[in-house]
Amino acid sequence: MSEAEELLALLVDHLQDGVWLLDASDASIVEVSQSGSLQAGSHPGTLLGTNFCSLIEPEISLEAWQLLLAQIPPAASHTVSVGLRSEIGFVQLVDLTLTRDYSGEPEQARVLAITRSQPLATLPASQPPQVESLLDATLEALGEGVAILDHLGRVERANTAFLQLVDLQQSLVLDHSVFDPPWIWQSLEGDFLEIEDTPPVKALRTGEPQRLDHVQLRGNGLNRVLGELISVEVSCEPLLGTDQSLRGAVLVLGDLTALLQSVDRREQIEATDHLTSLRSRHHITAQVDAAVRAAERNSSNADDARVGVLHVDLDDFRSVNDTFGTAFGDEVLIAVADRIRDLTERHIEIGRVGVDEFLVVITGNDASLSFDTRLRRLAEELQRRIEQPLVVEGLELRLTASVGISRYPANARDGATLVRAADTALAASRREGRHQVRFFESSLDKRGRTGLALDRDLRLAAAQRNLQVYYQPIIDLQSGAVSGAEALVRWNHPEHGPIPPSIFIPDAEATGAISAISDMVVTTVAEDLAGWNQQNLLNAGSRIAINISATEFEQRGFVQRLAATLDNVGVLPSQLELEITETLLMRDVEVTAQRLSDLHELGFLVSLDDFGTGYSSLSHLHMLPLHTLKVDRCFVSELGDGRSETITRAILNLAQGLGIHTVGEGVETEEQRRFLIDGGCDSVQGFFYAPPLPRLAFEKFMQSHKPIAASATSSRSSL
Repeated sequence: MSEAEELLALLVDHLQDGVWLLDASDASIVEVSQSGSLQAGSHPGTLLGTNFCSLIEPEISLEAWQLLLAQIPPAASHTVSVGLRSEIGFVQLVDLTLTRDYSGEPEQARVLAITRSQPLATLPASQPPQVESLLDATLEALGEGVAILDHLGRVERANTAFLQLVDLQQSLVLDHSVFDPPWIWQSLEGDFLEIEDTPPVKALRTGEPQRLDHVQLRGNGLNRVLGELISVEVSCEPLLGTDQSLRGAVLVLGDLTALLQSVDRREQIEATDHLTSLRSRHHITAQVDAAVRAAERNSSNADDARVGVLHVDLDDFRSVNDTFGTAFGDEVLIAVADRIRDLTERHIEIGRVGVDEFLVVITGNDASLSFDTRLRRLAEELQRRIEQPLVVEGLELRLTASVGISRYPANARDGATLVRAADTALAASRREGRHQVRFFESSLDKRGRTGLALDRDLRLAAAQRNLQVYYQPIIDLQSGAVSGAEALVRWNHPEHGPIPPSIFIPDAEATGAISAISDMVVTTVAEDLAGWNQQNLLNAGSRIAINISATEFEQRGFVQRLAATLDNVGVLPSQLELEITETLLMRDVEVTAQRLSDLHELGFLVSLDDFGTGYSSLSHLHMLPLHTLKVDRCFVSELGDGRSETITRAILNLAQGLGIHTVGEGVETEEQRRFLIDGGCDSVQGFFYAPPLPRLAFEKFMQSHKPIAASATSSRSSL
C-alpha cells in the first residue's frame, strides 16, 4: 500500500460521515468506511458487492439510479435527503452526497457517496487506482474546513472550506506548521490564544482528541475584511499508523456563523414582545435584576445606586376586548405602546408583562429632583399619555391607567422582590379606584398576605352560608309601593369586620369563588321568596333581581341549575329578575342572545345594568328579550349637569320607544326623584327611600309601603 493510500485509509476511518465508493453502473458497493458500515448496522466485509440502492429508503430502482447519475455533471456533487436502512430495519435520515467519475475510465467509473447523519463530517476508506484524486475529492465534498497534518504539524492538505475559514491562499497554508500558524487564534474575550493551548498542537503532543467549542479566527483580507472575526468550533483527531505510531492529525473547523446568527435572532425575538415591539416580560424582568446588581456595585455613589419599577395597568381594558374583540384590543395596545415607548427620560426600559400591563424600569438619579418625585412625575406622564383620546378603526376611546411603584434599595434588595413590590403597590392603587398612583409600603405587603387568607375565608363563608343577603327596595313611582328589591351580598368577617363588596367581589371573580357566592345568593333569595309568598307579603308583580357575573352566566348548565334551585323551593321564575351588564352582553352577542332567550322561555325576566356606561351597540337592544333598563347611578348623581340630564332623558326615551321598563339607581334627593318622574321613569331605588336592609327589616318596609294602585314593576339584585 502506498503512503497516500495508507493516509487515505487512516483519514476515512477517523471521520464521522459514512463514505462509500460505488460502481457507477450498478450501484454495487466497492469500498465502505467504518462509519458507513456502522450507519448501515453491518460489518464492512458483508456490505461489499451489495447494491447500495437497496439500503436507501425509499428504495430506488437501477433505472432511477442511472437517471440520477445522468443529472450530475462529471466531478460535480449532488445532495439529497434520504433514509438509510440498517440490517435490522432501523431507518435514519441522512444527507446523501454523490460525486461521480474519478478514474476517467468508463468501465471503471466510480461514484463517491457520503452519508451524513451527524453535524460533524466523516470520510470513507478506499484504495482505487487514483487515490490522490479521490482523497482531494473527498475533502472537497465535506462541509467543514478540513486540513490533514503530518506528525510534525505541517499542513499537507486543506480543502477549500478550510482556506475560506482561515482566509488565506493555499500557498500560505500548505507546508506551514500549526506550531507557527499563518492564521490567528483568538478567544471570545478578544485575547490571542497561546499556541500550546490550541487543539492541533495539544492533539499532536498528547496523541488524544482535542476540541474547542467556540474560538475566533481573524480575517486576513483575502475574502473577509482584515481583522474581521469569525466564530468556529475546532476538533483535532490524531491519525495513528498500523503500528500505532502517530502519523499526523485531522484538523476540522466548523463555521458557527449561521448558528450564532440564529441564536442571536432567537434571543432578539425572545427579548421583544411580538405585539408591541416593547421588551418582553422575560427580558424586562431580567433588566430589573441587572439594574439592581449594577446599583449594588455602585452603592458608594448614591446617584447611581437607585432603581425604580413602575407597574402600569390599563383600567378596565377587558371590557374593550370583550366588546370589540381581541383584534381591536391589540390595535389599542399597539397605539398605547407607541405613546409610551419614546419617553425622553434617560435610563428607562419599558416592557409588556401582561395583556394590558407594562413594566417601566428607571435607574440613576437627577440632582434637581428627589428620586420619589422623579418616579411620580414619570408615572403621571405615563398616565397623561395613555388618557389622551385614542382613535382606533374610527372609534374614539378614552383610557386610564393605574400605577404601582417600588424602589431599590428602600423596598427590596433583589430584582424579583422589587417587581413583586410594584405588583403589590399596583393592587393597592386598583383598590383605590381608577387612575391612581401608589408607592409600595411595608403595610401593603402585610395587607397582601392578609388578602390570601381572606380568599380562603370567603370560600368558606360562601360554602357555609355565612354571607348575608340584604335587600334594597325598588319603588314604583306611580303607586309608591315596593315593586321588588335589589339583593346585595354582605360579609361581616369575624376578625376584620365588615368588608365592602367592592373589595371581595373582584377577588371572588378572579379566584373563581364567585360561583359559590352566586349559588348561595340564589338559594337564599329563593328561600326568602318562598316564605314571603306564604306570608302574602309581596305586592302584585314584585320581583327580586340578582346580578349575574359573566363567569356564572357562561358556565354550561347555568340555566338548568338556576331553574332547578327555584323549583326545589316552589318559586316561579317570573319572581326573579336576572341582571346582566353591558360588558357581559357584548362578549358574544349571538351566544348571549340565545342564552337570554332560553331564560325568557322559562319565565325569567332580564334587566340590563349600567346602560350607557359601556360600549354596547343600540342595534342589539331590539334583538334581546330585555324587560328592564337600569339608569346608572353615575348619571343620576350628576343630574343638574346638562350632559348627564341629556343622556338620562335619551335612555328613558329609548326604553319607552322599545317598551322596556326603566329603573333609576342611586336616587338620594327629591330633585333626582322628580326629574326621573318627569322623564317617564317607572321605578327607582336609593337612599332617598331606604338603604340595603336585612331580611326582617325589608319585610317591615314592604308592609309599610302598600300600593296606591295595582302595578307591575321590577327590581334588581346585585352581588
